[in-house]
Amino acid sequence: MTNAVIIDDDEDNIKLLKLLIKGSNLPVNILGCSSTKQEAVELINQSHPNLIFMDINLDKDNTGFDVLDEADQFDAKVIFITSHDNYAIKAFDYNAVAYITKPIEKMDLILAVNKAVTEIKKEEFTQSNQIKSLRDALNQESFQIIAVPTVKDIELIKVKDIIYLSSDGGYTNFFLKGGKHIVSSKNLAKYEKLIQGSFYRIHAKYFVNLNFINKIHKDSGAAYCEMETGDLLSVSQRKYPDFMKFLNLK
Repeated sequence: MTNAVIIDDDEDNIKLLKLLIKGSNLPVNILGCSSTKQEAVELINQSHPNLIFMDINLDKDNTGFDVLDEADQFDAKVIFITSHDNYAIKAFDYNAVAYITKPIEKMDLILAVNKAVTEIKKEEFTQSNQIKSLRDALNQESFQIIAVPTVKDIELIKVKDIIYLSSDGGYTNFFLKGGKHIVSSKNLAKYEKLIQGSFYRIHAKYFVNLNFINKIHKDSGAAYCEMETGDLLSVSQRKYPDFMKFLNLK
C-alpha cells in the first residue's frame, strides 16, 4: 500500500478524489489532506508520504510548487491535479509522475497511480544496488571534471571540489571549496546521473559529497548533515535508514 496525502483548496475536490481512489481499488492509503500552504507543508513533513496528490493553485498567493519548495521532507512522487494545463513543463521539475487536468477522468487517475506505484517500488528495489555502487566508488580514486552551464558561461568544475548540490526547481546550486557558488540551468537529477564518486542523495533537494560531512545531527526524529561550510542539510526520513546502512551505522 502506497502512503499518500492530498493537497487541494477545494474540499469537494478532495472528497471526489478520495471516492475515485476507493472506487477504483487503487493501492493507496490516504494519510491526510490539507487545503492551505502551511498545513500542506506540515502534513508532508510529519507524515512522510510516498505520493502526493497536488493541486497547483491553492489560493491567490500560493501554489503547490511553493509547498514543495518549503517542505523539508519532500521526497515523494507527485501527481499534479489542476484546472490549468500551463504548468505542465514546470511540474516535471518537481518529481511529477503525472499531470491530470480537472475534471478528473477515472482512467487517467488509475494510470497515474499505477505509474507512481511502479516507480516507488522500483526505487525501493534498487536502493541496495545503489548503496553497493556508492561503496565501490568510495574505494576508487578518480579525477573527474564536469561542464556546468550557467546563465553567462560554461564552468568546468572538478568533482572533488564539490561540497554539495541543492535543487531549486529546475535549477541546481553548486557549493564548492573556497566558498564559490554556481547556479546551473540544469536540474539536480541530471547531475546525480552524471557525477561519480563519494556522493549520496540524502534528500530530494540535496546531493552531498560525503568527504565534506563533519557530523550528523539527530533531533526529535529528524536528521541533518552538518557540512564543512556549516550548512545543516536535512536527511529525508525515507532515505535515512539506507544512509545509515551505507555509513555502517546500522
